[in-house]
Amino acid sequence: MAIAVDKLDRRKGRRTKTKGAPSRKATERVAAADKLEREAARKTIEGAHEAFGLKYVDLASALDVDRRTLLRYRNEKSAPSPKVRGRMELLREISHLLEEVFDTPEAGLSWLYRPVPLLRGRRPIDHVRRGQLGEVLSILAGLYAGTHS
Repeated sequence: MAIAVDKLDRRKGRRTKTKGAPSRKATERVAAADKLEREAARKTIEGAHEAFGLKYVDLASALDVDRRTLLRYRNEKSAPSPKVRGRMELLREISHLLEEVFDTPEAGLSWLYRPVPLLRGRRPIDHVRRGQLGEVLSILAGLYAGTHS
């Protein structure tokens, strides 16, 4: 990773941008951030697996990644791309709203596996499996707003 550095160009008498090597501290911060991203991905995957009762192949589908890629995330072998991190964020939001809207984890799980009129009679869990997380999140957000108004 190169960092743009201001340097004085003595021949032209003005500052120019040049690329220099990153400092050791910057490299350490990048490595620490990468480690935190891998850890967050693992926690999200394990949390969704437990909270939603989804198989890893279904989670891979929800995140639009290959099953082997999901397992690499789960084992903290690699960090997810920004697109996948965004989808993981939606899974965390769904999980959070299920906890907020329903009195028990069992009630939230039951809601996921029942047909919902706002999904044209489809089950929220099937939308999650297909990666249609936004629709499920919107309905949960509406339920949350209704319970807190």
